[in-house]
Amino acid sequence: MTRHPLRALLLALALSATPACAALQTPKFENPMAAAQTADQKAYALLASYAAVLEEATDLVADPALPAAFKRSLIRAEAVATPAAETLRIAFVGYLRARADYAAVTSDRPKAERTAAALAIAAVRLDEALTAARAPFSAFAALTQRTS
Repeated sequence: MTRHPLRALLLALALSATPACAALQTPKFENPMAAAQTADQKAYALLASYAAVLEEATDLVADPALPAAFKRSLIRAEAVATPAAETLRIAFVGYLRARADYAAVTSDRPKAERTAAALAIAAVRLDEALTAARAPFSAFAALTQRTS
């Protein structure tokens, strides 16, 4: 598993740049996806979960007691999950920007129509990225939980 400081920085920026977690109503959920209701909340929760799983996987790979075959499985799962996380992060940031642009429009009707269309497209892309990311994230998380 390779370290990518730029990826980690971008993920941290995306996670800190959104107020989506503030809208979660009950902080006692163990699974943040269970509390997420909107697409942006789901994206935030999935990215945060991915970051936690990545941290756990990094610790596991560094453990000399774990078999090499298991470590290779973790590395392969991370290699599939990370591009999905990057795609999700890009779609998430695009959605947040489109939503902010839409909220900023006042009485200019043509601009309002354009920003509404851009927001609708961004919402579809976010939903598609969420759908595509779930399976690789679940597989990656399942591997890290096997050792618990």
